[in-house]
Amino acid sequence: MQLRIQKIYKQFNNRTVLNHTSCDFKEGLIYSILGRNGAGKTTLFKCINGELIFEEGAVVLEENGICRPLTFEDVGIVSASPVLPDFLTGYEFVHFFVKLDREKDLSGSINSYFDLMRIEEEDRHKLIKNYSYGMKNKLQLLCCLIRNPKIILLDEPLSSFDIVVSHDIKEMLLHMKDQHIILMATHIMQLAQDMSDEIVLLREGILEVAKELDLHGAEFEDYIIKALKEKPGKE
Repeated sequence: MQLRIQKIYKQFNNRTVLNHTSCDFKEGLIYSILGRNGAGKTTLFKCINGELIFEEGAVVLEENGICRPLTFEDVGIVSASPVLPDFLTGYEFVHFFVKLDREKDLSGSINSYFDLMRIEEEDRHKLIKNYSYGMKNKLQLLCCLIRNPKIILLDEPLSSFDIVVSHDIKEMLLHMKDQHIILMATHIMQLAQDMSDEIVLLREGILEVAKELDLHGAEFEDYIIKALKEKPGKE
């Protein structure tokens, strides 16, 4: 299974954000998308997710040699700015979310997901409007995991979580990656080193797989910083 980005072009107010760029992402790998602020990482994710319409190109899923357009069920996104219904409690929202999918019967395991996110019993029944930013991100990620989509997009993940929850989520993503395509936009170098199988640079609207390099080696950070200062295609 592969996610194939094919010559995507997207602009805002005559400013090119994605410049006829292409890249393939394979099942079983975690990719970190690295770019400077404003490089277009969130725009890329919204194009994949179907939230934004792009002017040219295509985003397709290839399975068994056959390419098809993505569906809503294929993609789950954890955004940097979660939008959730403030008038519901966390538990009510998750229960309602599960009921939307008639094929799922998670009534007995909803609390196990809350346990996984380390959301305390009393917090599960608080109104979402009273949740902290980190708690809202936990709830958003929880819903993504329940959906279990083929493609998981993580826009600046883990940045609002405490060190224990971050560790648990990293271990979970590493465990489940074999059955998914996981793309992670981040500006945290250590997270990219810890989690990634491959690094993809986004600069001047172009996606480019970083050259093979020991992610934990002393040269990695220097290479990434230098690469993001240069134009695509240069070493």
